[in-house]
Amino acid sequence: MNDCVFPLKNAPANYFIGKKPAAVVFGGETITVKKWTDVYRLIYERVNQNPQSHEDLMYLRNKVSGKVRLFISDKPDGMRRPMKVDEEIYVEMQYGTETMFHIMVGCILKYVRYDLSDIKIIVKY
Repeated sequence: MNDCVFPLKNAPANYFIGKKPAAVVFGGETITVKKWTDVYRLIYERVNQNPQSHEDLMYLRNKVSGKVRLFISDKPDGMRRPMKVDEEIYVEMQYGTETMFHIMVGCILKYVRYDLSDIKIIVKY
């Protein structure tokens, strides 16, 4: 299999459908992953480590939602598959790859002060 590198900031979410993740790159640091949930967890946790970004995530809790459920919340209640990012920060993980990337990049991280151009995803074809 060949590996391909996609910048998180510019890659359309549908690029990741049917592909397996190999690693997430933060600047010069490459972290190997096996599942898409590992990718999401690493990205949310890295973004949350930045104090300004943490404040932004805290502000977004209970304000960003789909038709039925919150995408980011201060508690796991009402989420089908909550993932804990930090104390009082949970994100919904009950979606497919394309939808999860749309939610993460287009609905949550676009409102967070963090340089997403520093993040790349390596996928296997």
